[in-house]
Amino acid sequence: MSLSDIIQFVGTGSVPVVVAGTVLGVFELGEKLASQRAKDALSKWLLTFDVRKAGALPDGTREIFERIFGERHFSLKCFIRSVAFSLGAMVFIILLGLLVHPHEFLGLITSLDKPPSDSATFGFWLLLTLWVPWSILLDYFSLFKTRLILRLLTRLKRTAIFHVVIVAVDLCIYKVIWSMGIVIVFYVYYSYANVSFITIFDLVDVFIDWLFHPSVFPSVLSGENANMFFVFFWAGFAPSIWIWLYVLALFVTRALLRSERIVNWLRWFLDVDKNPFRSIGAVAAALAFIASVAIILVSAEVSRISAAA
Repeated sequence: MSLSDIIQFVGTGSVPVVVAGTVLGVFELGEKLASQRAKDALSKWLLTFDVRKAGALPDGTREIFERIFGERHFSLKCFIRSVAFSLGAMVFIILLGLLVHPHEFLGLITSLDKPPSDSATFGFWLLLTLWVPWSILLDYFSLFKTRLILRLLTRLKRTAIFHVVIVAVDLCIYKVIWSMGIVIVFYVYYSYANVSFITIFDLVDVFIDWLFHPSVFPSVLSGENANMFFVFFWAGFAPSIWIWLYVLALFVTRALLRSERIVNWLRWFLDVDKNPFRSIGAVAAALAFIASVAIILVSAEVSRISAAA
């Protein structure tokens, strides 16, 4: 049995635990960074069962984001923390890929010397060298998009359908930003890779191809079409994923607390009054655990069907 076989055997079952533990750790950090005013606002929002107020997020939501990334986006503090967040997200996604599909992700290392096309003389290593710093810069501007959306959600009171629409708009905007970055990097790469001629139509074709690229949408747990661009894509979208997981956990926690049979037990277990962000993190970690298990099971079933076909 090879090292990759051992990693895959042990790693698949540990992925839900790793994901849930990471989510809980991020919210624990939020609990430590949040001010008492933010904690009180969140506790009041969770325990006040006024349906009319459920459309807008609690005041502490925006503050915790600003505590992590800074109040001003275009500042050195925000940029440095955005870079750290992007690099951490890349490492985390690569770790998930190695745990579940070590064959595919270890194979990426051996394929770095291979050129992406017959007409290119340089391997993927040059493409990745160009893309890593550019990806970090794109993540920084994408974070600005997340900051604006968060401000919108904390100021407006809307229905759940509005939140779903915002999620779709968030993903579409990020896809456009990311695909434009791909076009620029590919243009620079092919300019130095001895590719004879690149037209504007070639660049448009690259943009459209990556805008609807199927390998971007499947989870890293599927292992399908594993590539480093896939890792960079989800690393840049990580702040949005965290925000939407937070929003989902908010409403799930509030719904659970409205249950008369379990409300007293939940208040004791979650400790919503004193540690609201930790309580939200416990619910978010449970949701992430369930989602990870579901994705693994679906991926295994899809792989079985594909192998049988």
